[in-house]
Amino acid sequence: MENDRLLRLLETIRDRNLTFLSPKVGKNGKHYEVTFAVDSHLRLMFLVTNLIKVCICALDRAEGPIGRDIPDPVHNVQEVLLHALSIIPIEEHRFIDEVLELLETAREEKTKKAQTDKNG
Repeated sequence: MENDRLLRLLETIRDRNLTFLSPKVGKNGKHYEVTFAVDSHLRLMFLVTNLIKVCICALDRAEGPIGRDIPDPVHNVQEVLLHALSIIPIEEHRFIDEVLELLETAREEKTKKAQTDKNG
């Protein structure tokens, strides 16, 4: 019975927190897909072009002839960094912490029960 309660609790924690990475199985095996929201197709295109521009800036150090073609490199870097922050899976790490805490509690309860059974 205790295992059923623990399993339900773990499933609740999983459902509450694992919303960012979607497990998939493809021809190359198991993998995860990451998604993030954009409010329009145009916004997605701006993200893609900003990624490209940041790479150009990084390679060219925004100094040569290519760097002059990018009017606002600071904005482009900021946009890319904001998107990078949005795909860091904080919720998954929270899930891991909570599961580890539950497992530690379950281990302690099991140890106490074994000691009680042994002594009594």
